[in-house]
Amino acid sequence: MSDAPSDARRSLQRNSVRTSIDVDAVAKAAGVVLDLRDEELAFELPGRLFEQLPFAVYVCDRDGLVLRYNRCAAELWGRAPKLRDSDERFCGSYRMFRPDGSLLLHHQCPMATVLRTGISVREQEVHIERPDGSRGIALVDIEAIKNSDGNIVGAVNCFQDVTERKRSEEQIVNLAREAEHRTKNILATVLATVRLSHSATSDNLKQLIEGRIDALAKVHTLFVESRWAGAELHRLVTQELMAYGGESKVRVRIDGPAVMLEPSMAQTTAISLHELATNAAKYGSLSATRGHVEITWRLTVDRRLILRWIESGGPTVTPPTHRGFGTRIMENMIGQLRGEVRFDWRDQGLTCEIALPLA
Repeated sequence: MSDAPSDARRSLQRNSVRTSIDVDAVAKAAGVVLDLRDEELAFELPGRLFEQLPFAVYVCDRDGLVLRYNRCAAELWGRAPKLRDSDERFCGSYRMFRPDGSLLLHHQCPMATVLRTGISVREQEVHIERPDGSRGIALVDIEAIKNSDGNIVGAVNCFQDVTERKRSEEQIVNLAREAEHRTKNILATVLATVRLSHSATSDNLKQLIEGRIDALAKVHTLFVESRWAGAELHRLVTQELMAYGGESKVRVRIDGPAVMLEPSMAQTTAISLHELATNAAKYGSLSATRGHVEITWRLTVDRRLILRWIESGGPTVTPPTHRGFGTRIMENMIGQLRGEVRFDWRDQGLTCEIALPLA
């Protein structure tokens, strides 16, 4: 027996630097607790070894009494249970739960199963609740300790706190689902835009589609900056009207309170502004040197966004005899959000009012 502690120490020191747990090596050291008859050595020597380990570990005898645990175990449990206490059998956790959320009683925990069957447990997930109510997730590796006759005399549990890793994995899964959902929405919006785009020539049709998709691309840049929270309305308007003097305020005036639009509403607003700006550049106030556009918005008491597009200084406006495809796109997208759009073809220029309910 004189060589067992030194052999165990060397084995533990070699394995403590690994990222994975060598339970067999720890079990060899844990056997010292059960084999040494000297009470002081049985606790002092393995205790020093266990404290060097970078993971949590504890040892139980064949009746499930906790004989030794290290500081990592106490930190994960959130408590320091009394050793050899008959009320602290099988584990030092305050409470345990299965991954499905059901309560895992101490006499049903993996340690109790290993002591009863002798079958090892590898990387089993257990949710631990601490006395303060906080919870952690551990992966447990348990090995039975047997005497020379093959009888179970105890077991050692090596477990790692994987709470943050599990949270990261869940976040990755959620992000993947969210990305799939958003991609489908983007493709549906692009598809609807293409279907609603018509022109007499293929070149004009190409320009129409490119312009509308470019408007969507710009607003998605704002989504990325806000981590998909949405798009700030003032930035969205300025971005879309930039080519017509949105920053210089010579031809375009933009005014309104700070409003964050959620993605679907921001997409609709971006496409609507693109259609209005394109029409103004071809036929309205932005087609004339002295033409101006004013974009303002306000919030109502019942949480509705009222956005107004007012043109002036352009050629005399003649009301259209039929609804154009740009108008149909706006009405279709705004209608899907339970909003309203009104056009007023005044002599001095078009006025458009868009009303959208905010979430």
